[in-house]
Amino acid sequence: MKIKRLFCTQCGGPLSTREIDGKMRKICSHCEEVFYENPLPVVSTILVNRNREILLVKRGREPHKGKWCLPIGFAETGEDISEAALRELREETGLEGVIARLIDVDTIEDDHYGSLTVITYEVRKGGGNIRPGDDADEARFFPIDNIPPLAWDSNEKAVARYRELYRDTWAMVDSFSHLFSDMSELDIQKLEPTVGGDFLSNMAVQSIERHGEEITKLWMEDMEKLIIKTDRHRELFLEIHQAALREVGALLRDEESVFDSFFFFDAGHELRANGISMPSILTAMALSRKAIWTHARKRGVYQSPLDLYATLELNNRIVFLYDRMVYHLAMGYGATMNGLDERCATDDR
Repeated sequence: MKIKRLFCTQCGGPLSTREIDGKMRKICSHCEEVFYENPLPVVSTILVNRNREILLVKRGREPHKGKWCLPIGFAETGEDISEAALRELREETGLEGVIARLIDVDTIEDDHYGSLTVITYEVRKGGGNIRPGDDADEARFFPIDNIPPLAWDSNEKAVARYRELYRDTWAMVDSFSHLFSDMSELDIQKLEPTVGGDFLSNMAVQSIERHGEEITKLWMEDMEKLIIKTDRHRELFLEIHQAALREVGALLRDEESVFDSFFFFDAGHELRANGISMPSILTAMALSRKAIWTHARKRGVYQSPLDLYATLELNNRIVFLYDRMVYHLAMGYGATMNGLDERCATDDR
């Protein structure tokens, strides 16, 4: 139970209660000193590991002894609030942390401490090993969707807000996880609580980089049936296809400025010199783009609305890029002996 103030800290006189500024406040009967009840600042932290487990501590003393909670404690006089949060994390769990973002601010009335303002931060692990501090009997990780009841409602509220913040991101990770056999290596701490182009693009880049040979194999199977006539044809088209995959990766990393228009211009000119028809070139590029999605489909994508969203978002960007590559191939294909001027003229397209 919170200790009630009975005497004035200025003159020692007894305190009475009077309405001041529309609220009942303690005031000294002798010197008229008013004692305002300001909320005490409390800091807590949410640290979630790559397995989507949240760090909790079991309280070793009252109030709420034996209950679990976030690493939590009072900020000290003159201490920065975020620094206080990291200090409490270190003292209660043995872990060093780095502030990621503010999650929640809540004002509560506690039977033991009175009015509190609880500030909760998301924290990324920076080092150290888990060991319970003086105020904790135990510190360990729990699956974030299966945690014990927490000592304070403010902790429950902050964790719920954190889950909501990351809900779509986690859904996206789950939707794509079957695409990569090593998805377990993806550190959940490095993900931002967003969905959309950046996340989807990063996943697609990983797919192309890790499975480029599989994509190329699918493409070559179609090419052997429809286009390839000689070893030279195979060599030329393979070089173009591999360049196309590199351009896709660069585009999805927002590195569009590195687009090598000269390469595709020169490749188009060489294809013509080797007697390859323009319809064959267009078909080869269409098959190259098709192989990316064929590979994704073989690995079990398109199983949820999120998969459909991802497909549409990425397809729009990749279609535009392939159109750009085809344009430069066509310009090179149609170039004459003085094609160098035309080649330079296409660089800004």
